[in-house]
Amino acid sequence: MDTRSRRPRTLSAAALAALLALVTALAGLTVVAGATPAYAATVYTWTGSVSPQWGNPQNWSPQGIPASGDGVSVGPRPPGSHSTVENVPDVTLSQLTVTSDPNNAVSFSGPGHVIVGNLQWTGGAINVDLTVSAPPLDPTPSLISPQQTPLTFGSGGDQELTFLSDVHMPLGLGAGQAPWLTLMFDSNLRIGSTATLHLDTGADILSSRCCTGATSTVIVDGRLRLAGSTGFTAHFRQLGLDIAGEIEVPSGNTLEVVGGPVRVGGDVATGTVGDASLTGGGTLDLVETDGDAFRPADPRLPDTTMKFLDVGETLTLAGGSVLNLGAFAITSGVGRITGAGSLRLAGATIRGDLTVDPGVPVSTVAGTTSRITYWDRNVPGQRGVLTPKGGLTVTGGSPGSTLRVEGHSRLNVPDGSTLHVPAGGEISSGGCCTTLGEIRLDPASRLRLGDGLGDPALVKWVDLGGSGEVLHVGRSQWDVPYTSFVSGARINGTGQVTGDLHAGPATVTPTGVLKVDGDYDANIAGVYRPTLPASKKGSVAPSRLVVTGTATLSGQVSPRGSTKFEEGHRVVVLEAGAVDKGFQCSVAPGLVLDPRRTSVGLRAIDPRTPKCTYPSGGKVVKATFQGKRTAKLGVPAEADQVLLEVTVSGASGATVLKASAGKRSEKLSVPAGRKRTVTLLLPVAAARKLTLTLGRQATVLVTRVGWTR
Repeated sequence: MDTRSRRPRTLSAAALAALLALVTALAGLTVVAGATPAYAATVYTWTGSVSPQWGNPQNWSPQGIPASGDGVSVGPRPPGSHSTVENVPDVTLSQLTVTSDPNNAVSFSGPGHVIVGNLQWTGGAINVDLTVSAPPLDPTPSLISPQQTPLTFGSGGDQELTFLSDVHMPLGLGAGQAPWLTLMFDSNLRIGSTATLHLDTGADILSSRCCTGATSTVIVDGRLRLAGSTGFTAHFRQLGLDIAGEIEVPSGNTLEVVGGPVRVGGDVATGTVGDASLTGGGTLDLVETDGDAFRPADPRLPDTTMKFLDVGETLTLAGGSVLNLGAFAITSGVGRITGAGSLRLAGATIRGDLTVDPGVPVSTVAGTTSRITYWDRNVPGQRGVLTPKGGLTVTGGSPGSTLRVEGHSRLNVPDGSTLHVPAGGEISSGGCCTTLGEIRLDPASRLRLGDGLGDPALVKWVDLGGSGEVLHVGRSQWDVPYTSFVSGARINGTGQVTGDLHAGPATVTPTGVLKVDGDYDANIAGVYRPTLPASKKGSVAPSRLVVTGTATLSGQVSPRGSTKFEEGHRVVVLEAGAVDKGFQCSVAPGLVLDPRRTSVGLRAIDPRTPKCTYPSGGKVVKATFQGKRTAKLGVPAEADQVLLEVTVSGASGATVLKASAGKRSEKLSVPAGRKRTVTLLLPVAAARKLTLTLGRQATVLVTRVGWTR
């Protein structure tokens, strides 16, 4: 029988009848003074004068055999007598006291299930299935207190110590550095839903972890409460932990769990409802999850992870409480962490599908590397997905920390949350280059990158994508073979990016000089938004991209700021070691794209159109004539307007040039002997032809500047 399958122990018919008899008998003891009780309980003291056998009446004082409703006291015996009680049967006791001393070990053992109303245990071994269930009228709290001798439970193997009422485990006199309580041979400690275990803040509970069976487990269906001085760490060593109730760790204290599997939630199959919570404002530190192997045939059983048992199982972190997942902690299952506490990843592995609600920020711990990784993409809860709705900070500084989003796993950054990777922080997939971990930004999410002191924030070998915002502040280093941004994604900010920046369809908005020490590329859906200078004579955009490598351009330029400049004035909006291809169009009334070999500029023109203007250089007409001339415009079929730069010179007298692209004419008056240049915006007819009419002979040069659709 797997004692951690969260199936409640079932009492035998005899034991249940005895428990009812005990309650009835104890109730009978409280009748009006002078009445004769239905049963007078006896407290038997173990003498062990003849043998270690429970069933020999000569081993007890008074002589006899304890029956249901009686009490039992076992303590060290003088030489020649037995301090061990063996073959304890099923029995219900009003009280059980077990004491010991360093020189005379005491044990209480047998195959039976013992139900006790009150437990006082200060030394020795208890090796029976033991349930502590205080009668309603017993005012004395049950007590487990380590003294000069260690406490051990369950050497019979696969036994369970169950609390159905409150039990206190304070610091004992002379407890020393040894474990306060050792659970032997895969035996368990269960805190029932009606019980609270009050555990000292410096307590130490150990599992013997022998030999190949299941791990001993502390099962919290009720409440585990640390109580005592502030500034201490209680230890669960080599123990599993099942959380379906409340663990209270006071502020300034820690419960450290090392070496066993952890499960979160109840068991639907048995009707047990999990309401797992961490309260008190302290820290639950899961350093290591270890123990049993995963069994695909029964995925609910404990394994080497912190497992959320049911889809959507919830662990609540009350205000100020911290769940710390250490370097050997692994999470699995489809679960959720909620509340007002915080989650820290100190080298942990997220192997399940874990969602963290908005009130619970997630952070990594300096000097550690945490991982999101899949184990089996066909097994729910083993697919490696983390969704931190309250945001995630990859701690930077010196030393910083690393979050590895390994191949086929995913980090979701949902709406309203921020993935923060400051200087000294690193986010990577841990391997190159074809199978990358995914980081997906939802539309209202943000990746904040590069701020603070330390080495540049590192983004390495991950597939960064989605439709959220990348806010760059400071310095970062990119080693990203590709990105998967979709329309709506934004890249904003300033500082320096070392490496290639693949913007794809993102809208790129520098908020100062954003330097890319590498190559830059955008696709046809991309938008570039530099800030134009406030001065009408400014020639360089104060907020722009400066690319040391090749800028492979596409998409559109939609600058911010006033677009009113004198005609012909050029403003540099992007600099690069080399410009390859170019932006498709610009949305800038009064400005037109003016690309060069190592820069992209916007040049002022007189016509102002709010449409996206596609650059299109080339001579349309160069001729000296009088009368009419017709020429092909050389614009695509989708063009509905064309921008033409027209120069008229050498006329012997004042003249007028009339220009039309088939829909509307524009006139240009030229004084005698003068040269005049203007830019005209003409609507285009289906013929895509330009007609020029000149009153006097003159030289006309028409150059195509751009077109709109």
